[in-house]
Amino acid sequence: MDILTHTITGVAIGTVMASFTNKGFEKKLLIIIAGGFGACLPDIDAISLWSGFDATLGRLFALNHSGKEIYSAKFWYSHHAFFHSIFAGILIALVIIAMAYLIKIKFRNLRYTELKSYQKKHNLLLFSFVLGFILHLLQDMPTPCSTWGGVNFFWPLNSYIGGTGHIWWWNNYDIFLIVLAITIINTIMLSISNFKKHILTKITLGIFFIGFTLCIKQINTRGYKFNYTNSTSSYQEHELKSKEIQKQILGESLFNIMLTFDNKLKIYF
Repeated sequence: MDILTHTITGVAIGTVMASFTNKGFEKKLLIIIAGGFGACLPDIDAISLWSGFDATLGRLFALNHSGKEIYSAKFWYSHHAFFHSIFAGILIALVIIAMAYLIKIKFRNLRYTELKSYQKKHNLLLFSFVLGFILHLLQDMPTPCSTWGGVNFFWPLNSYIGGTGHIWWWNNYDIFLIVLAITIINTIMLSISNFKKHILTKITLGIFFIGFTLCIKQINTRGYKFNYTNSTSSYQEHELKSKEIQKQILGESLFNIMLTFDNKLKIYF
């Protein structure tokens, strides 16, 4: 799935996690940003497609394969491998919080108990990041097998999960719009200050799960299999079919708005 939908999904779960705190706007905003950051981060493993990868990182680590070969392979650092695992999400979150603590104390007088206390104080940030990260992995599972056969969800195990081809890689406008609606509604709920925390939490959770259920329904009712293994000569055919399905779902007017928006972006959407 595209990076924009991934990121907005992380922001959506961030709005839910932000409802668990009584702290002010800045704290809530950080929690929301953490969710979005966690949701976009797994695709950092696509850096091997960067035109300068071979001359920089490839040379630095003395890699025996080109970036394009690495991207489609099943090395631990390939796309859909380590960085598309639960383990990576948790590890990166812990590293970030540890580095934030070390910077705060200026790398002096490190105490484990204080680090634990610092981590506990920022648990909502961590949870938001990790949940956003995991949602990215789940969203990638219904995309085609390609060369990976899913995502390496339980790395370091070798099994890859997903690759069902229920949806195409891009132009899942209906999913994006559902996730965007969740984000907007929950943000409005967060801005209404007279809600008690336990009520606000139930509302944002309820809105998220309604949207999540709608996304699953949409994914499972495409009525077309986009799946393929390795490469495919039907890439353009799948692309056109995906857009045709979106036009049927959204109606011509809304579809054209989304298509115009898509065409203006410099990223796959």
